[in-house]
Amino acid sequence: MTNLIGNNKTRKKWNIYESIFWVLIFLMTGFILLRSPLFEVRQVLVSGNQFLLEEKIRTVAGIGIGINIFKLNLTAVEENLRLMPMIKEVQVTRALPATVQITIKERRPLGLLSTGEGFIEVDEEGVCLQKAGVSTPGLPVITGASVEQSTPGEVVKAERLDDALTVISSLPDDALSILSEVHVDLDHQIKVYTMEGFQCRLGQATEIAEKGALLALVLQEIKKQGAKVDYIDLSCAGMPVVKYKDSK
Repeated sequence: MTNLIGNNKTRKKWNIYESIFWVLIFLMTGFILLRSPLFEVRQVLVSGNQFLLEEKIRTVAGIGIGINIFKLNLTAVEENLRLMPMIKEVQVTRALPATVQITIKERRPLGLLSTGEGFIEVDEEGVCLQKAGVSTPGLPVITGASVEQSTPGEVVKAERLDDALTVISSLPDDALSILSEVHVDLDHQIKVYTMEGFQCRLGQATEIAEKGALLALVLQEIKKQGAKVDYIDLSCAGMPVVKYKDSK
């Protein structure tokens, strides 16, 4: 019995010493990680950006070169970056020992919308991205839906805007690249205009991918013929109607 009691006391002392040992190891490890120059940030990498400049992203992120990588508040950095209207999603990670990786998903401008203060870029969700000129390359002007004012980062509230965005986001690239304007009538009928001034009537915002593919084929044929066109009617997908201008 005496030996058993003695063994228990010895075991308890050993457990205490072992606990103290691991606490000291933990503290020493933490001290080394937070103080060692090995873990000072030396580079910030950015990926996923197409429209935003890397330097602009780094500036907004506010990650100081030389800061200890374990002291960096990744959540705060992500919150800073989400304030940029062009950024839809962002993830900031550590790549030990001294690199921070910023991975973003940008909002894609789809069209130009008229406001009381000029034109703005909007994405597929109707989010105002930034002010823009009417001749911004690759972006059709949206007419029939306008707003008085808008704030970057906020969803634009405009009647019939959803119809226009549905059309633009659903059109194939070869059809979208030749458009200058997307117009939505009061009855939600869609008309698009090409760079050459051709009017195409798409009807309502349904079966847009099929109508767009057919539009590209019809325009190719018109170009081969050198014909003058009044309008192209694709209101019924698969049944195009081309109204030629009077040659007189």
